[in-house]
Amino acid sequence: MSEKSYFRKNIDKMSGYVPGKQIAGKNIIKINTNENPYPPSPNVAKALKLFDIEQLRQYPNPRCCELCNIIGDLHNISENCVIAGNGSDDILTMALRSFVGEGEIASCVTPTYSLYSILADIQGATCAEIELNSDFSLPDNILAQIANSKLFLLPRPNAPTGTSFEMNKIKNICEKFKGIVLIDEAYADFANDNCMSLVKEFDNVIVTRTLSKSYSLAGSRFGYAVANENLINGMLKVKDSYNVNTLTQIIAKEALLDQNYFKNNVLKIKETKAYFLSELDKLNFSFLPSLTNFVFVKPPDENGEKMFNFLLENNILTRFFSGNRTNKFVRVSIGTMNDMKNTINILKKY
Repeated sequence: MSEKSYFRKNIDKMSGYVPGKQIAGKNIIKINTNENPYPPSPNVAKALKLFDIEQLRQYPNPRCCELCNIIGDLHNISENCVIAGNGSDDILTMALRSFVGEGEIASCVTPTYSLYSILADIQGATCAEIELNSDFSLPDNILAQIANSKLFLLPRPNAPTGTSFEMNKIKNICEKFKGIVLIDEAYADFANDNCMSLVKEFDNVIVTRTLSKSYSLAGSRFGYAVANENLINGMLKVKDSYNVNTLTQIIAKEALLDQNYFKNNVLKIKETKAYFLSELDKLNFSFLPSLTNFVFVKPPDENGEKMFNFLLENNILTRFFSGNRTNKFVRVSIGTMNDMKNTINILKKY
């Protein structure tokens, strides 16, 4: 007897998002999920030690007002132009809920973050995937390809490639696209520039950020978006009532205020990445130019799955993507200098 399904048809048909493996172990080098290898600001630990547990009986600030004010100051924008989320994935969910109805079209590039299309599936919408050029740049006719979309999701820099997109092309899209352009800047702190200024220039642009990568707060889940006040007010209607818990609000505040610590950590990761890339080059491994805290690495035999399994057998956890363009590569997060030296020593045996 066949089992009856109670789910909506689109939920039955879809596959859920598969996150990177979280494996703990003393002998594991875990460089698979783009986590920051360094602890968060010492001020975070101090705040937790001083935390009054009595606060947990009350609901958190629903609007994250203090955090929105801090973020506004960081980006020289009104706090009313900021919305906070339970990680930037929460912001992405709000955007799909807000701008794309059932049966409508969102769009994104491919290859990219697989959650985009999954969120569209949940919404009962279609996600049109626009193939990137052979060098993973934006196609010249991208405006024509996204013309029927309500929302264009664009990561800059992109994952899993680590590459970025030309600013003049981004501006052209923002100016001419009739829908909402959401620029996902999860890795922007490792890049040479960012798109925050476009929020003031165009009324259809949303820029999202996360504290998971550069601020070492993947475990506390905090992200935010910046957009014009009209878009933010609309998105506030669909967010969960208390979507950012009290502890996360306290932790995120301390991390954001300690800009010196944050900048030093970003610099250390960039320096470690430069070392890792120079050593890969000596071993005849190729890689895409990276503006993130990870590298998309192609082994000499162009067999990404083989390289992934070889590293796994040697207790090094990386990320493999099986697509017909991505299967030649392995995504390697930048860990500590010791992590990357050990990885290079293992790759010498590949």
